[in-house]
Amino acid sequence: MTKEVLSLKKIIIFILIFCFVLTSTGLAIDSELNCDCQEYRKLSLQEPRLKGNDVLELQKELKDLGFYEDELTSIYDWNTYLAVKEFQKERGLSVTGKAEKHLWLELAKALGKKPTTIQVDKKSPPEGEVLIVVDGYARQLIVYVDGEKYQTFPVAIGKPSTKSPVGEWTVISKNVRRGGALGVRWIRLNVPWGNYGIHGTNQPGSIGRAASKGCIRMFNRDVKVLYPWVEVGTKVKIIGRRDPIEITHNLRPHQAGKDVLLLQEKLREYGFNAGRTDGRFGEQTIEAIKEFKYIYGLQDDLIGDKNTLYILGIE
Repeated sequence: MTKEVLSLKKIIIFILIFCFVLTSTGLAIDSELNCDCQEYRKLSLQEPRLKGNDVLELQKELKDLGFYEDELTSIYDWNTYLAVKEFQKERGLSVTGKAEKHLWLELAKALGKKPTTIQVDKKSPPEGEVLIVVDGYARQLIVYVDGEKYQTFPVAIGKPSTKSPVGEWTVISKNVRRGGALGVRWIRLNVPWGNYGIHGTNQPGSIGRAASKGCIRMFNRDVKVLYPWVEVGTKVKIIGRRDPIEITHNLRPHQAGKDVLLLQEKLREYGFNAGRTDGRFGEQTIEAIKEFKYIYGLQDDLIGDKNTLYILGIE
């Protein structure tokens, strides 16, 4: 075996070990392949019929504009095809019956949806501490700088079946993209039960709706403005509706999940500082439950057991 082959093998083994170490220590390069947001598709009438959230969003927008009058099926069927053609004809577009990038942009225009107008003096990153609040009720992303409201952007939030993660999160990575379902920018949050983030979209007509698989969608032009304002470590608070959380087991330090987030919220309600409601049973939550159990005369441990949950009113 030649020295060149041996050297190549050593390089490959080194790369594999390096990637394994990165993954095991939680430092792996962010991958968007795990994001639940659908990838961009060109929609058309074909066999088998195309089906998905992108088709559903298309039907909703066409229905709002009066071009689609049937039930929302999420299937690109004959009626959807005809509705697309009617819209294209009405707007002076090429009548193809296909939903491609320019069609989504034209739908957004027809629905009167457009990016935020940014003042010239706000094009550069603001000076001061940035906090992002996503108001799921108003479908808005609000940027605060040193506690003062700085700018507001319209957004799309998660659908009722795939709600956006309510809680207090942190930006853990950022990526520039070329487009597609995640738009031109991706800002990932440290939600422990999924890959969620703030990103652009190829469906601008969905802005203002509950339309995503949980991520926060923005107009591409808006997310390009926001992107340099946000650093890794920036705090992001999402408020809105969420599904009930059920706790079926004892909670212990260093666990993570929605059940831990509920515990943190309840401890805060009772006046104990459990830190950010980020679903992670970390040091501040440990100190809070330690103090809680001492004051209420419970067993001197750090476990969120049935007695703890009962006193906190968690059924």
